[in-house]
Parts: sequence; C-alpha cells; structure tokens
Amino acid sequence: MSSPDLATETPDEAALLAGLRTLEHRRIQAIRRNDHETMTEILDDKFLYINSDGALFDKERYLRAVSSHKLTYSEDVDLTETDHRIDGDVIILAGEMVGHARLDGEAQVYHLRSMRVWRRRAQGWRLLAWQSSALLRPPAWT
Repeated sequence: MSSPDLATETPDEAALLAGLRTLEHRRIQAIRRNDHETMTEILDDKFLYINSDGALFDKERYLRAVSSHKLTYSEDVDLTETDHRIDGDVIILAGEMVGHARLDGEAQVYHLRSMRVWRRRAQGWRLLAWQSSALLRPPAWT
C-alpha cells in the first residue's frame, strides 16, 4: 500500500494515519483470506459498500457473501492510497484497487478507483463505507 507525502501532515495527523494504515493493511489481509472474523471486527455496523458494478452491500450482506465464498478475493488484491482527507473522526482514503476475485463464481479483474471512509468509534476505527469505480482511463492529474 503506497502513501502520499507525509510532509504536508501535522505530527498528530501522521501518527493517526500511520495507525489507520496499519488497520487498512490488516483489512486487506483479511479480505485476501476471506477472514470473516477480522472483517466483522473492522467493518462498522453501518458499513456500506458499492462495488464497481453498482451492487450495494451492507455489513450483513457483505459478510454473508464472504462467509459463503460467493465473494472471494485472490492473494494479489491490493488497495493503494493516493490521497486522503482527515476531518475530525472521519478519514477518507482514495486510491486504486487492483487484483482478482470471484463474485458468484464469475472471475473479476480489478483495476478500479477506490474510496474508503473510516470513522472513529468508541471501540476504535471502523470502515464505514467503501466504493469502487471503473477506471476507464488514467485521470488527467496523475
């Protein structure tokens, strides 16, 4: 997982992001292994996921897809970070998602734009929302 330049962050923000990036890495490992237990812990109860086909998943539906292996990610799945925003108890990570998966038995090849929204709760940071969008051409600003 790549990271933006830390020079523009305050020391507090840098420490906050370092901890969140560790949790994001743990989540990526969990989706590669279809680790239901870890994902249950990391996903917020109000979790919302919109995949690149526009399908909508809440926490229960997403975890059910993982548990049943209706959705399985390959070891090569990775989420990079190219940008972020910090707003109090919310952190947005933007980047790309690459790799392979199977959804309903159908092979998926990912090269997507991805946005993840993390929210601080009493029990720690939880993934509140995740959206993937087709990356049809490289953005003009890269």
